[in-house]
Amino acid sequence: MVFQYICQNESGSATGRVRVAVLEYLSGGGLLNDPISPSPTPHRSGCPQPDTPHRSGCPQPDTSLPASNLLAPLYQEGLSMLSALATDLSECGHEVHTCLERHAAADPLVVSLLKRFSGLQVQVIDSAWLDRWIDVALQCDRTIVIAPEIHQQLERIVHKLRAAGAFVIASSASFLQATSDKLVTAELLKESGVPHPETQLLTQYRLSTIPQGDCNASLPVTVKRRDGAGCAEMKVFDDQHHLAEWLKSRESQILAGDDWIVQPWQSGRPASLAIIAADGVWTVLGAVEQRIELVPDSSECGYSAVSYLGGAGPLECVSIDQLERLALSVRESLPSGAHGWIGIDFLIPESMHTSQDLVVIEINPRLTTSYLGYRTWYGFSLADALLGNLNCSDLDPKSSCEIFSFSSWDCKRVVQVKV
Repeated sequence: MVFQYICQNESGSATGRVRVAVLEYLSGGGLLNDPISPSPTPHRSGCPQPDTPHRSGCPQPDTSLPASNLLAPLYQEGLSMLSALATDLSECGHEVHTCLERHAAADPLVVSLLKRFSGLQVQVIDSAWLDRWIDVALQCDRTIVIAPEIHQQLERIVHKLRAAGAFVIASSASFLQATSDKLVTAELLKESGVPHPETQLLTQYRLSTIPQGDCNASLPVTVKRRDGAGCAEMKVFDDQHHLAEWLKSRESQILAGDDWIVQPWQSGRPASLAIIAADGVWTVLGAVEQRIELVPDSSECGYSAVSYLGGAGPLECVSIDQLERLALSVRESLPSGAHGWIGIDFLIPESMHTSQDLVVIEINPRLTTSYLGYRTWYGFSLADALLGNLNCSDLDPKSSCEIFSFSSWDCKRVVQVKV
């Protein structure tokens, strides 16, 4: 059984076999030229220009590092989501198109996928990847984009495809902007009274807390990109001295723009719920547990890197009523226009009594890795519902579904799983 919220202007869904473009950023060309970002990070007003020389301490990051270094933790996740979704759409009888850059096309996972589905249409590209994406999308009836929020990539790609005339299953520009920027998300949730960690710009934290040596500052703390995706570049500090040293070693970067945020690290059980949104209706699919690991840094910086290992489900310690209330509270705090797959990461406190005790951590306006688990729960018809080819009210989780686990590193299972 699934749960929907009543809304106005519900439209009919598409029926029959359609051509679908499933375009994944990291394997589909986004890393062809290995830039950290498509252009230098713009200087935000109100911040002094970087003129502070490098100080000793933690190693100064090389801003010329390829994007593959920055996004490496997400590459396998993106490729696994592409493989799983293409598999399920093909099982539903749809014609699936995608783009792969030349290196990804030789990946064993992709080779297995190509062998399994002879009808999968693949365009191998080695330049002008976004132009090729537009060409493919315009040849299809529907387009699904799998891309990270880092450097506004998701928002930028969706805008370009729509401007060219493609039908993209993605949220409105205002919804993407609000959920791709963690600071904006935090402000909206706070205004609506939705429980969320206190969020502060790292520049403000650095200027207000560290210089005074405030030993009473909330520790441990999480430092992350405000446009981050997954656990990329997320760090946890439990020592004020190490945090101060890490900030000093990156002072020029921190002062160059308001690109980082800091939040208190909260204990509890990490989880996520998935939603398919269309025409104002939010269909709650259920919740799964997230497996998060803190990996101590080997340098002298004294922090732990956050690593996402996958998840397990179905999560039964939170009632359906609590999940419904959580989704509704999030929906009411955000701009309208949610469409497609929406993931809400939340924290289950050790002592929880009502849905108001659940703490929202992040909102992901795109397909998430948890799709690998939900497809086990619902079968390949889940892809049809995401496509809009199946009414979400007709979705029904498998009554015989036992506890399942999923991980983007289990590549063979992603391709070969029978659902």
